[in-house]
Amino acid sequence: MLVSDFDFPLPPELIAQHPAAERASSRLLHLQGNSLHDRLFSEFPALLRAGDLLVFNDTRVLPARLYGHRSGHRAQHLSPHNPASREFLHGRIEILLTRRLPGDEECWQALVRPGR
Repeated sequence: MLVSDFDFPLPPELIAQHPAAERASSRLLHLQGNSLHDRLFSEFPALLRAGDLLVFNDTRVLPARLYGHRSGHRAQHLSPHNPASREFLHGRIEILLTRRLPGDEECWQALVRPGR
């Protein structure tokens, strides 16, 4: 399985930039069996059943996505049959800074695409 298997086009206009003024009016995607349903967050309590497990994600999102272009003078060759090579060979780089490492203001944990 490749990380790229989880990549999909998401138009910027569909990404929430601010929380809804009325939190209960936030949209919710409900998976029931094999079908998806658009719901409102105010409907959430009615969707819960005994024994359901709730997992809370309190991760803060940093606006720290960097885009670049590889110079190529030290780039390693990839087989054209490698799925990662499509972007790699064009030299596009995307870096998402996820958290600052303790003890060093200039060191960050990051997700890099394409990367190993």
